[in-house]
Amino acid sequence: MEGYLIKKVLNNNVLLVQRNNQSYILVGKGIGFGRKKGTLIKDLENIEEKFIALKGLDNDEYESFITTVDPQVIETTQKIIEILKAEMEEAVETHAYVALVDHINFAIKRLKEGIEIVNPFLFEIELLYPEEYELAKKAVLILEEDLKTDIPEAEIGFLTLHIYGVRKDRSKNEALEHSRMISEILDLVEKKLQIKLEKNSFLCRRFVMHLMGVIDRAYSKKFYENKFLHKLEEDLKKEFNVAYYIVKILENTLKIKIPEGELGYIAIHLHKMNS
Repeated sequence: MEGYLIKKVLNNNVLLVQRNNQSYILVGKGIGFGRKKGTLIKDLENIEEKFIALKGLDNDEYESFITTVDPQVIETTQKIIEILKAEMEEAVETHAYVALVDHINFAIKRLKEGIEIVNPFLFEIELLYPEEYELAKKAVLILEEDLKTDIPEAEIGFLTLHIYGVRKDRSKNEALEHSRMISEILDLVEKKLQIKLEKNSFLCRRFVMHLMGVIDRAYSKKFYENKFLHKLEEDLKKEFNVAYYIVKILENTLKIKIPEGELGYIAIHLHKMNS
């Protein structure tokens, strides 16, 4: 088939089309104006970079996507995707695009219904994924302008996870798992050391970034030798014991092995926060 067959005009700028038994959403300024179901679009100049392939959706998911998603949300999400592609210099996977549209649509619906959005891992998300967080803030400005809705900071965190997930070989669920894990570790530190952490403090942020370095080294199997391990274990008994529990959380969550030498470096960071 040459061109795209219109299956449904969602609004003046958004069309549901089909080509070779594959469904797509086309987004373009005025692309739906004056068009009708059943007609063929042959001239796709300036449109090819603005379409969503709806592959991978089963019949129920497809029907839900078409009937429940606000076309304005699709149009606005397309603007956000263009910014993401330009700033990340990466392609955006179709499944991640559809998930982002679905998430934004649901979030806007809840906000308009007066349902509060709560994000218990906002600090961890912002600290672990600063680049994606900044992109999420830009996305929120676009959403607020286009959809005339105030977006709370909690939603910036959730958008950050989705933006992380649109990047190649990355998973939104993985990012959320890391955020939950860091939150669990910080709670453990407060409980075991009987202190109240100032999460925005330099020491706390440096501690979290050190933990992410431990994770990166564990995955790449590149570790630093710790010649003072036994001395640290002797001098920092309490912190060393807490470091042991932290390593177990990392190992059990990520299914990786962390060498004993890392315990000493973690204990040093704990000692500084406990001083």
